[in-house]
Amino acid sequence: MLHEKIKQATAHLHDQLEQKMFVGQIMNGSLTFEQYQTILTVNYATHLTVEEFLFDGLSDEFRQKLDIGNRVKLPSLLRDLEEINSATGSSPKNTPDFIDLSSDAAILGPMYVLEGATLGGNVIVKRLKTNEHLFPYNLNYHYYQVYGDQLGLKWKQFLEVLNALPETEHEAAIQNAVSLFEYMANTKVATTTVTLVPPEV
Repeated sequence: MLHEKIKQATAHLHDQLEQKMFVGQIMNGSLTFEQYQTILTVNYATHLTVEEFLFDGLSDEFRQKLDIGNRVKLPSLLRDLEEINSATGSSPKNTPDFIDLSSDAAILGPMYVLEGATLGGNVIVKRLKTNEHLFPYNLNYHYYQVYGDQLGLKWKQFLEVLNALPETEHEAAIQNAVSLFEYMANTKVATTTVTLVPPEV
């Protein structure tokens, strides 16, 4: 199946990105507020750069199949960043030149990366909510809960559409997934931060 091919082709990049996104620290409860901010800013920069272009580039048929209007995640990331008083600014929305937007198959590759990141949200948010470093800030973790109880259904729906692509189009999806992983692994995010003092208990 195509999703297995993408998973294999991006395994090494996935491991690199997990280190950059402090997955180990998330899972063992040692994630700091500053590290959480880094995670949010990388995700925000990625979605700001590609989300609108990916979704707009899909054909009407695929937009309908994927219920694309309910897969937008940028607003939830903005809410999380506003919550921690992180000033993001708005970078110019130029068409990303590192991914191919010429076909549905090409677009579904990077969408696999974004949807896969969302899939782990339920596990991650449980860890974040019990993290002693973050608990005092009363954070709501909008991004990690963006699909709510529809998470499993959304992932299943996406895989059905992805895996239905003809084999002749697999390579385009795989290469674009690789490209987005590489972008996320190498992106540098500059933010202006207002130090947030935890509310007094």
